Amino acid sequence: MIYYDAFVFWNPWWAGEKDWLKAHERDDLSSLKQLFNRKEILTISGVRRSGKTTMLHLLIKLLMKEGAPARNILHLNFEDPAFKDASLYDLYEKYLAFMNPSGKVFLFLDEVQEMEGWQKDLRKLYDGVRGLKIVVTGSNSSLLKGEYATLLTGRTIPHEVYPFSFQEIVKHRGILSDFSLPAIISRKAKIRHAFSEYLLYGGFPEVVNEESRTLKSALLKEYYNGILTRDVIRRYAIRRTKQYEKAAHFLMSNATALFSVKNLSGLLDVNMHTLEEYIGYLEDVYLLFGVNHFSYSLKKQITYPRKAYCVDNGFITAVSFKFSEDAGRLLENAVFAALKIRGLECYYWKGKRECDFIVKKGKAVIDAIQVSYSLKDAGTRKRELEGLLEAMREFKLKKGTILTHDESKDIAIEGKKIDVVPVWQWLLEY
Repeated sequence: MIYYDAFVFWNPWWAGEKDWLKAHERDDLSSLKQLFNRKEILTISGVRRSGKTTMLHLLIKLLMKEGAPARNILHLNFEDPAFKDASLYDLYEKYLAFMNPSGKVFLFLDEVQEMEGWQKDLRKLYDGVRGLKIVVTGSNSSLLKGEYATLLTGRTIPHEVYPFSFQEIVKHRGILSDFSLPAIISRKAKIRHAFSEYLLYGGFPEVVNEESRTLKSALLKEYYNGILTRDVIRRYAIRRTKQYEKAAHFLMSNATALFSVKNLSGLLDVNMHTLEEYIGYLEDVYLLFGVNHFSYSLKKQITYPRKAYCVDNGFITAVSFKFSEDAGRLLENAVFAALKIRGLECYYWKGKRECDFIVKKGKAVIDAIQVSYSLKDAGTRKRELEGLLEAMREFKLKKGTILTHDESKDIAIEGKKIDVVPVWQWLLEY
């Protein structure tokens, strides 16, 4: 009976349980279902606790609704110690002996990076077993990179999962389902209240569902420490853990600010090459993202300072106390997270002035966005307008956007149109 107890635990539908799924649907479920219908192995990656397992369960629920037999669906979570010494292929064969499925089998493998040699077994299953659909999840964007990457070349299709968007939170709480401007304005008070919480605590599903602010912070700190230790220190065998943690904390505390590896390496007393590796690890696990200066020259992109952004505002407020008083930067990070969720490529622009986001779709620059808490101060208004206008001229844009905490205005200048919009409204409309 080895492994069978664990099999039953992770597959409650086998026992006929009807109420095994308590999860709200995600906005990207329909696009995920389209990818699922392809023959390739579907690889779902994203930051830890963002809802990857929930996405698997939602797919399983859809399969069963469409008539797939419960016994033909196998879900394994490789963070379970019960599977520690097993091979993927051996587990699959034991499942076949245990459940004796007939027809197409659906194999869902959670946190697959925890199993040694999983790529070889996955290829063996994909190439050698007919009537088998495979879905894997992992908490690392390098899931299919490295020495075994070529084993699965042409056999996978990727999808990334992020914490709840603000749109999802508003729907989840029953505040709004119609995102037309009249509907948004009619529920403005409730939306603004929800946004104030989102700005501080972000969109991790369990954090959103937790009412206590103390417990929200505790959950976020636990997630953050787990990512630093389990997903990075252990996976990459980092020896100088204090230096690594100090670098991560510095970048988190200075999210949205410019940094150069050369200056930061001196400040933290870390070798430049080592620091670049640390930053790469933090990007691999979806904790932080480096944003480059926009240039058609790759050399210029590399030589300019970068900006660091966090995957979720909740981490920033949980780790860095000063951010609770720096709402402008929290607004900017929330805008970056929204662009990331939408799969848009973004850069910053710096000429005489700076523009926070240059947004690309394919090869075209489609938007220039400036983020400022308020434009009421004349000096701030002048600086933000000049930075946005300079970027709009550079990229020949007729329309630009300034996102604020709670101000709205239409500005016509130099034959161009600038929309001043509250971030909470933009997040629901963009």
